Amino acid sequence: MKKIAVVFFAFCINFLNTTAQQSNNNVYLLNEESKLPVTAALVTSGDKIFNRLSDETGKVSLAALKGNDITISAIGYVLKTIALNAIPADGKIWLKPTITSLQEIKVNAAARTGIFHTISDLDIHLRPLINSQEVLRIVPGLFMGQHAGGGKAEQIFLRGFDIDHGTDISISADGLPVNMVSHAHGQGYADLHYLIPELIEQVQFGKGPYQATKGNFATAGYVDLQTKDRLGFNSVKVEGGQYLQY
Repeated sequence: MKKIAVVFFAFCINFLNTTAQQSNNNVYLLNEESKLPVTAALVTSGDKIFNRLSDETGKVSLAALKGNDITISAIGYVLKTIALNAIPADGKIWLKPTITSLQEIKVNAAARTGIFHTISDLDIHLRPLINSQEVLRIVPGLFMGQHAGGGKAEQIFLRGFDIDHGTDISISADGLPVNMVSHAHGQGYADLHYLIPELIEQVQFGKGPYQATKGNFATAGYVDLQTKDRLGFNSVKVEGGQYLQY
């Protein structure tokens, strides 16, 4: 009976150690001021072999890391280097926001992270936007125009395609398709004016007709918009114009 108890106790100790090691393999990058997760932050090792981006929860897995320290860089935050043995037990690493400067932009030809298919929250809010339709202008190679006045979705051009109002581009918001299967303006009509631009967290995009998972509207490409789960602060926006219009 004593042998069984000893074996069971040893098994529990080994299980707890394994669980602790697995939890220590993950770190969580958080904004020091707003306490919100920092997404798309680049975590690299000292030898530059390890490259990982934080997900929407700020989590980065360090399971494949070989080294003694990591460097964390993100646009709009102070560059931070931390030793692995200095990471807190809960895995939380706090990043300090700072004014964005060109010195913080890093180009690494060896990285294969797919970051050039993502438009971040910072990219969106550095530009004056009147509506969510104008967020599409940030996609490289995509042009838009509003003919015959407003009141409808803009006309889109991408990769040499006259997409009309969305016929040849797949557009979705939080996984829900924006393209309408049937519309008087044409099949695939996509109007994003209902979406508040300040609520957009990031935009995933791709060009080319080879994304079969994006459906039959992705002839020229696709754009996936992701909205915020919560706001870090309240804001009020007031606009003025001619003829006493506000």
